[in-house]
Amino acid sequence: MSTFFEKNWFKLALGAILLAMIASFAYKLWANSSEPDQRLTAMKQAPSFQLQDLDGKPVASKDTDGKVRLVYFFYSFCPDVCMPTTFLLTQVQESLKKKDLFGTKAEIISITVDPNRDTPAVLKEFGNKFESKPDPRGWMFLRGEEAKIHKLAEDFGIMVIKEKDGNFSHSNAILLVDPKGNLRNYYDASNPELDVDHIVKDVVTLSKGK
Repeated sequence: MSTFFEKNWFKLALGAILLAMIASFAYKLWANSSEPDQRLTAMKQAPSFQLQDLDGKPVASKDTDGKVRLVYFFYSFCPDVCMPTTFLLTQVQESLKKKDLFGTKAEIISITVDPNRDTPAVLKEFGNKFESKPDPRGWMFLRGEEAKIHKLAEDFGIMVIKEKDGNFSHSNAILLVDPKGNLRNYYDASNPELDVDHIVKDVVTLSKGK
């Protein structure tokens, strides 16, 4: 048996790589299916949290139950992806307002991974940089202890690594949570093909209890 593997290890390894590529391709087809119900199968229960808003008031994940939630881990000192992703979310906000869903059936939750530098004043200034400012009627910026937030991000499936310069490397993903608290989708916010309509369509679907 060992002789067989020694003679054929390259073919076996190549076969394993091809199978992995096929599986990855199949997953991408599923993830980008035009039928929302095929993409939005519940993955797991989203982790619960207890954080603070910009006024220092406690906010628990259960406080937003009954609404579709878009959760984004970010920080205002981010040199690259956080600003354009937050801009994308402002467009999502405006589209949800037109559909009368924002604040009533859908909310956006931005959680800073850099709470030591991202004070309430800094985060308010960050929000004011956008033409369509984050509307507190349906968009919360949350803070908490750094270690606690990083563990929460990990539980959500988001990587956060603190660099020597004080900045953070992190997964740039928007998380979709349904009204019952089930995690339904990860949007790759660095994907140039991700657009507002794609996200809003999913939010609308879940707001109908699907």
